[in-house]
Order: sequence, then C-alpha cells, then structure tokens
Amino acid sequence: MSNNQGVLSSVGIATRMNAWMDSMTGRVVTAIVGFLFIAQIAYGLHSDPRWHWHAGTGKLPHDIVQEFMDLAYTDGKGVEAYKTYFSEKAVDNAPNTIDHQDGEPIPHEVKKIIVQGMDVAVYQMIGATRGQSAQDVVDVYEISGSGWIIRHDRITQQKAAPVQAAN
Repeated sequence: MSNNQGVLSSVGIATRMNAWMDSMTGRVVTAIVGFLFIAQIAYGLHSDPRWHWHAGTGKLPHDIVQEFMDLAYTDGKGVEAYKTYFSEKAVDNAPNTIDHQDGEPIPHEVKKIIVQGMDVAVYQMIGATRGQSAQDVVDVYEISGSGWIIRHDRITQQKAAPVQAAN
C-alpha cells in the first residue's frame, strides 16, 4: 500500500516530471509548445480585423482634421480626403459640400480651431469657388479612439456682400 502512495504522491510525480523536462525530448517538446504559443499570438496580432492602420492612426484629433483639410482644400482632393480620414460608418450631416468633391483647390481661411477631447471645431471662411458663393462655416468633427472621423456637422452662414459707404 505504501508503494502505491509513493507513486501517486505529488513528490513522485514532480520528480518524474523534472526528470522528463531535463531530458532532450522534454526540452524539444517545451521549445515547440513555446514556439506554437508565440506564433498564435503573432498571428492574432497580424490578422485581427480590429487593427486598421490608416492615415489617422496614432495622431492627435487636431492633426487628423488638419490633414483632412489640407488634402480636401489645399490639394482639392476631397474624395480622397473623405475616403482616407472618414470612417465607413461616419455620420456626415454635410455630405454634399465641395470639400467632399475633387476639383481645383478651395480657398479658405481658418479663423479658429477649438479642440476638446476627441472633438474638433473649425471656424473658417470658405472662398467663392466651384459655383459656390463665399461662406463662413463652423465644422465640428468627432474623432474615434482609433483615429477615424466618425461624425461631421456643419453650420453655415452665407457671406454678405460688402456694403459701400455713401459719400
């Protein structure tokens, strides 16, 4: 009876396990299991659909909006800017504006940028171009934690024609 207790005791199992781990077979099996474990982690990091590397990854909200505006206004590449910086599921309350279309560069003057957390508000004057009259606008962008623009709201006011003083 005491012989069976020695075989089933944790000390006996631990001794045999240590002897097996110290053998060449144990070391090879341990190395293979470790390699498979690391390979599984690497595969998960590489192929996980949540990892989207794009133009806004790792940037501050102000920088994301500034780069979007540079591409859309200064370069006149509104379609590319929209596809590059806006999420596929973005809510855009001003989808048919000229900054979402390709064409000649859009003259604009940024008067103020206000950033609070992941929200960026841009007060700017957009010059007359592409058949649109000059206007003052406030664009409010919401940026996701992964760097996509997920919401865009625009408040517009048509620019009044300058009044000449009577002599």
